[in-house]
Amino acid sequence: MRVLDRTCVDKEDVRHLPEGELARMGIRLSDRQNVTLQCRTCGEKWSPQLDSNGKLAFDYYVCPANCNR
Repeated sequence: MRVLDRTCVDKEDVRHLPEGELARMGIRLSDRQNVTLQCRTCGEKWSPQLDSNGKLAFDYYVCPANCNR
């Protein structure tokens, strides 16, 4: 998935996205409370950091190994 395909994900709370939307992004929500994401391709887990305004970065869903970029 290209980054440009995701225009407003940073405004949405990942904890409330439906499973189908997460699957299209190439991730699954491993832990809703602590916002731990898992890559559907390689299985890598990560917790995205919040910016100074308490929002997720635009590319928070991108796997650290760049599987779903």
